[in-house]
Amino acid sequence: MKKFISALKSNTAIYVYGIFFVFLVWWIISLSQGRGNVVFPNPIETFAKTGELLSAPYIYKCIGWTLLRTLIGFGFSFIVALFLGVLSGYCPKAYTFFKPLVIVLKSAPTAAFIFLFLILVGSRYAAIFIVFLVSFPILYESIVGGLNSLNQEIKDALRIDTGNFFDKFFRVRLPLSFPYIAVGILSSLALSFKTSIMAEIISGNTDYGLGAAIRAYRNMDPTDLTPIFSVTLIAIVIVLIIDLSTMALKYFFIKKQY
Repeated sequence: MKKFISALKSNTAIYVYGIFFVFLVWWIISLSQGRGNVVFPNPIETFAKTGELLSAPYIYKCIGWTLLRTLIGFGFSFIVALFLGVLSGYCPKAYTFFKPLVIVLKSAPTAAFIFLFLILVGSRYAAIFIVFLVSFPILYESIVGGLNSLNQEIKDALRIDTGNFFDKFFRVRLPLSFPYIAVGILSSLALSFKTSIMAEIISGNTDYGLGAAIRAYRNMDPTDLTPIFSVTLIAIVIVLIIDLSTMALKYFFIKKQY
């Protein structure tokens, strides 16, 4: 337990130092561009603009709609990944069958899919489908990896267990696989959120969304990137919260091992 607490404190401190390092690099780059530069504003100017944006309801609507699109696409992706992941985890032939599809989804440029869904479903729903495709391979592989992580003794015990498939799955396999699945969920959720913003920017969606906000502020004054940096900072903070949740979850399962 003491080792766990010591490791947690050490890694948290290093993480905080890493954040300060990022801001230091940002500050140095902004200074190299000259004082009052709006093409690459410094952190203080960005924080001030962020406070201004957060005082208006518009940015909260944008955050809400981006999160909603992300969660809808992510939710559907998880349902499909869970079904196919369980199938592949139990049947190696199914895993081999779906492997080319997963490779294609992991390798294909995301921008290409955005243009495809712009034609098929329009700019309003394109981000949802993009989130679905981006998060699916990560979720699928985390589920399969979790099911395959069980040692042979547990698998042998389940074979002679008199319970039915669903009983053995929900009582034994799923709880033991959950650490892999949970980390995969949080990791892909952060990526999904960033992908949703990118899809909103490229698709030209005029509804609320952080991507739409970035594009709107860019159109207002192309020479002033301060509001764009501010919206980006808000997005980074949200992703940072998800990332910290991932770290906390990992340490939680490490703690259970002590």
